[in-house]
Amino acid sequence: MDERHKTVILLSHEYPPYIFGGVAMYSKQVAEWLSNKGWKVFVVSGKADVSKRINIERVSNKLTIIRVYFPEIPPRWLLYAMVVRNYLEKLLHRYNAVILSNSPLTWLITRKLRKLGKSMKRVTIFHGSIYSLLAFFQYVSRNDIRKLSLEELAYYAEIPLYNYLIKKDLLISDHYIFVSRHVAMEHKQLYSNSSKDIDYRGTVIYPGIEYEYLAKLRQNVKRVKKGKIVIAYVGRLYYTKGITHAVKAIEYLVKERHEKDVALWIFGRGPLESWLNQYIRRKELTTHIKYFKFVERIMLLRLLAKYVDVLLHPSLYEGAPLAVMEAQALGIPVITFDLPWTQEFILQGVNGYKARYSDITQLSEYLIKATEIEQEKVISTAKRYDRKISFSTLENLIAKTLT
Repeated sequence: MDERHKTVILLSHEYPPYIFGGVAMYSKQVAEWLSNKGWKVFVVSGKADVSKRINIERVSNKLTIIRVYFPEIPPRWLLYAMVVRNYLEKLLHRYNAVILSNSPLTWLITRKLRKLGKSMKRVTIFHGSIYSLLAFFQYVSRNDIRKLSLEELAYYAEIPLYNYLIKKDLLISDHYIFVSRHVAMEHKQLYSNSSKDIDYRGTVIYPGIEYEYLAKLRQNVKRVKKGKIVIAYVGRLYYTKGITHAVKAIEYLVKERHEKDVALWIFGRGPLESWLNQYIRRKELTTHIKYFKFVERIMLLRLLAKYVDVLLHPSLYEGAPLAVMEAQALGIPVITFDLPWTQEFILQGVNGYKARYSDITQLSEYLIKATEIEQEKVISTAKRYDRKISFSTLENLIAKTLT
């Protein structure tokens, strides 16, 4: 393809260094990959200064970050969609570009750009389905609702809006990218009228991990034996991410099974931070649970490679969990609950174990049992997530859409 026509406009309300969630990191990695491959990439994201309303950062001659201002209150993605349209329209008048957008933003942002009509090329990325929201109502007990923050409760109240917008995204997008097989299947089940379109326009592309980098890290970082089993929790401190189950699993090992040589290292921040600190003190677990808060990604991976024996990831729902994929590439087995999303990522006894949902006893026992899994078995299951494979597929799809 002619270099002059290789242009992508990536729409994401979350983008580092201000946000480090899964969608934010994915957006950054895609933008950098495409720009390094010769594509002209414009990222339109948030976090501009309120006085300027817009901030333009030219990372390279191929990558430009356009940050716009919108209030930092929930729902942030909806506020972002309301202000970003004008900037997008100006870019589309200058460039023949593919719009790469994270659902449920595509229709919401582009619906009023009718003047551009069929010249708009839209590729929508589905990082999950509304099962991520429905899981809350399916699994959370009444007693646990009080642990949820107002932010979380407001998020789960958005189900009807999400459902409506996803239908619209499926209707207008030229192509769909699903970050895992189960996400694609969930959309076929939820939106049966779009099932044929999903088969025809949809492609499963894992977010991808830096497999070679992780392989070198695994080889070069000397493992440190601390005389105890080190278990890691990596993720936001939300109830639905399983932080309460993770802490209670360690409490069970220490108090009920009298396993003194275990430690839980927690990496991440979120609304349950104060609950976590209080619970650790109240249950006298300070010698067994270490809270690191946020740790920059490169340092986090080095800590995992050097010290961690098992990753504990008791989340109710994931689309394609980066923490799980990277841990497996480092040879670290993963313990989850036996839920629909885990079937694609956890092979029982090969790269981890799946415990019955909410069974803290079994979850805890699997943490010990996982230390017996051979590292090479775990590593062998992570090759399929190699970013070179994933992003090459993505690039080819974008090029096809543009032509």
